[in-house]
Amino acid sequence: MWLYTGSSKRADRTSSASPTTSRRHRTSSSTTSSTTTTRPTSPGSTLAEVLRRNPFRAGSKETVSQIPEEQDASVLLNKDLLVLAEFFPDVKVEVLRELLLRFDGDSRLPICTEQLYKYKSEWAKGRLNVPPRGQDEPIPAHELFRTKQYVDAVKWAVSREFAGLSRSAVEAVLAEVNFSYTDARPILQGLASKSWKVTFTSIFRRKGGQDSVPPSLLDRTRADPQHPKLLASGSEELDKELAALFKQHVVQGRPKGHETDDLELAQALNQREAEEAGALFECQVCYNEVAFEDAAMCTQSEHTICLECVRRTVHEAIFGQGWAKSVDVEHGTLKCLAAASATDTCDGRIAQDLVRRAVLRERSGSETWTRFEDRLAEHNLQQSGLPLLRCPFCSYAEVEQIYDRDTAASARTLTWRLRRPSNVDTFTFILLLELLPALLLLLIPPIILFPNYFATLFYTALAHLALSKRTTRFVCKRPRCGRKSCLKCFKAWHDPHVCHEPLIVSLRTTVEAARTAAVKRTCPRCGTSFVKSSGCNKLTCVCGYSMCYLCRKNIGKAGGGGAGGAAGGGFEGEGYRHFCEHFRPLPGMKCTECDKCDLYQAEDEDLQVLRAGEEAERLWREREGMVGVKGLEDAVGNLAGEENSLWKRVRDGRWTVQGVVDAVVERCVVVTID
Repeated sequence: MWLYTGSSKRADRTSSASPTTSRRHRTSSSTTSSTTTTRPTSPGSTLAEVLRRNPFRAGSKETVSQIPEEQDASVLLNKDLLVLAEFFPDVKVEVLRELLLRFDGDSRLPICTEQLYKYKSEWAKGRLNVPPRGQDEPIPAHELFRTKQYVDAVKWAVSREFAGLSRSAVEAVLAEVNFSYTDARPILQGLASKSWKVTFTSIFRRKGGQDSVPPSLLDRTRADPQHPKLLASGSEELDKELAALFKQHVVQGRPKGHETDDLELAQALNQREAEEAGALFECQVCYNEVAFEDAAMCTQSEHTICLECVRRTVHEAIFGQGWAKSVDVEHGTLKCLAAASATDTCDGRIAQDLVRRAVLRERSGSETWTRFEDRLAEHNLQQSGLPLLRCPFCSYAEVEQIYDRDTAASARTLTWRLRRPSNVDTFTFILLLELLPALLLLLIPPIILFPNYFATLFYTALAHLALSKRTTRFVCKRPRCGRKSCLKCFKAWHDPHVCHEPLIVSLRTTVEAARTAAVKRTCPRCGTSFVKSSGCNKLTCVCGYSMCYLCRKNIGKAGGGGAGGAAGGGFEGEGYRHFCEHFRPLPGMKCTECDKCDLYQAEDEDLQVLRAGEEAERLWREREGMVGVKGLEDAVGNLAGEENSLWKRVRDGRWTVQGVVDAVVERCVVVTID
């Protein structure tokens, strides 16, 4: 590509071209160097060309082109996806992925943002998040754009497991679930169960469950019935996913609990060597002889106690009735288990490090020790008598602010000031001035006679006002939890959070999304999702890809001329010949001469939608803790708001003396909360 100083418009168009166009121009210029050398050039254009070809300049094309294009595509797409998800938290991630795949180029993100701002209802019809994602809520990894390494590994795994299915059908299913192996496997199993090949081979093979390990993914070179191992897929992400999916059947690499087995073997060898050397110590609780490494001593009388007795005592204290008898809460450890004499007990204790070592020796020792520490912290909090704010998801607690105790004494440290009057008309101001002497004559004598009573009323009203201004958002500071919750409804916090949000809205949205996904098909080429409303079972996407609605196979056009027909392999490109062409005496009856798909056969979509809705409702109830709760279909709730009648105010105590003082303080005083 040459630059000409006499054509500024052409130079502007060339500089604003896409990277693909610039690469195409560079290629053409390199292949036709013999002809371009004869073009008339100027010193300015020659200098510009030399500067452009400089490989050491900032942001040169040669430097950028060294980055793999596949990696750039996934990274840039995920960056744009995170930006869109932050701006549109109420839109499902699959809608954002479809938009980003629909548009291309440097202006992809602005175009997608403009489309969502103008036509959000059309793009995200029936695919909204209720409630929207929180500001700090990350997008799950399975909803992001997959890397090419992961996609290739998933295709390899499903091609080995479902070799009887066509390649196009497998790719269509993978496109529907964003190439997730965990989500695609049940759908592919359902398609494979309808194939005659699977029916024939199942006669000679023992059928495994849906969660069983496919034999095609097992490593045959290291056959071990006790600890089978999976083949390496080439993607670390997929290897972890397979290990989590089949964790009950296979073990990746080192078997679980292998370190514990080694420790038990080392302890047995140490015990035998100590017996041979005569260096054993007798436990004064169980009277067994143990090695020095397996013994502990109390801090007072040096009683020898084996670590096994210590571990059993900790278990009894946590899960049994021995907490008060065995645990020294002041020092956070166990009391001495040995007896000082026939009638008295030892006042010593066992070092906390030895107790911890005894507990951590078992397989579930870390969980047991965590429970022990939580029990100690809970006991100390109860003994302190402080008002606490607790995390509903773990044992974390914080001390409430002093004004949260709802007493007049706790509100004396609050900082407050009188509210500045605003929007007060002249008539009201004159009326207040006229009534002010009468109010002072009525209030001054009681205040002088009962100063403590009126002070208590005022500071109690301040405490109520401060309590109402307090935020209800509680953040757990425990590293293993860190969840956000509401102090009123004790549910997980979602921005914007509404306490006791009608559950029927969330349930209805979840069920509708699941029903839509049950009949949805996705083009494996462009990622466009669509639903068949009527017509035959040959579906053609806007990009030219043709597929069967029943089996999702790529059928292209008749004669193999369809777009992407060669990609499927095998019987691709058969068009309408993919469907049954035999005559049937009765419409709708099954063909007895072939097992091809029917051109106008309609799947029982009502049954699929019903099952998908029932499964979504079951998962929603388990997630929300509403299993077995009846009447959610009629739980409309009080959508008009709370009743604000005079009777309700009297019933709630708003018209008592304290209620009147609260109302006056709320309108006349401003409380500063740190």
